[in-house]
Amino acid sequence: MEETGLIIDKPEVPRTFHQLGILVLDGSGSMSATGRQQLTKAQEVEMGIKEMFSRFDASRVKNNFSFSCIKFDTSSTVTLQPTAFQDLDYFSEDFNPLNGKGKGTHIFDALNEAKKIAEDFLANAPADGVKHSVVILLMSDGLCFQPETTIAVADNIKQNNQIVIASAYFAEIGNSDSEANDTKNLLQAVATNPVSYYATVYDGETLRKFFERSISQSSGIGKIN
Repeated sequence: MEETGLIIDKPEVPRTFHQLGILVLDGSGSMSATGRQQLTKAQEVEMGIKEMFSRFDASRVKNNFSFSCIKFDTSSTVTLQPTAFQDLDYFSEDFNPLNGKGKGTHIFDALNEAKKIAEDFLANAPADGVKHSVVILLMSDGLCFQPETTIAVADNIKQNNQIVIASAYFAEIGNSDSEANDTKNLLQAVATNPVSYYATVYDGETLRKFFERSISQSSGIGKIN
């Protein structure tokens, strides 16, 4: 049989739900410390996120997702507005949280920004469309300067059952001082559920796995791939 040379695209799977994943990434100065892979912790975060997106590319359900990104230190910056995954050039995007940052840690400020994005996404969902939801994927490696404010903002967000907060503490191996314990306790309090939506991670690969698991669990898809 003669070959035609035509390439037949795989049919797209229709969107059955729409979830927005908001990456909230700590860009405080301590993210310049060396991580387990002998890169800075910030570089490991970027590598983990880009690997997560490359796995999404092979997923049969990828068209159900959009993503946004917020970097924070003592202020927060939206570096990626909500973007449908199929329109996201993730290789070109900058997910290194230290770029443009490097000061202290104000988690509450970033969560307030994430709240605005989440509520806007949900408010603009078509009334007769598919189910919309949001998962806030928070990563921090240090204690917030105002932990009580952070918990109050998180508690307010969690009143909306369409929004899940998953929080990861990027820890250093062997560090169990009081600040490390306080950071862990804070991020557990921030999470929607301290068992299923919290993890202590030590490298970008473990962070990737936690974020993927949080997306899968909150969207109800099982596994992204």
